[in-house]
Amino acid sequence: MEKKRRIGNSEIYTCPFVLGGNVFGWTADQKESFRILDAFLDSGFDFIDTADVYSG
Repeated sequence: MEKKRRIGNSEIYTCPFVLGGNVFGWTADQKESFRILDAFLDSGFDFIDTADVYSG
């Protein structure tokens, strides 16, 4: 895995890979959502995009 990167000028560091969570509860049911989240975290990643809408 790539090393963590700093977000802007903050003291926050995160992996450069982000999981989009907008499918949870929609196209991925609860069981599948937890399977994906568990695998994501077990792989050492830590950044999840939880937005449910983006402006056009």
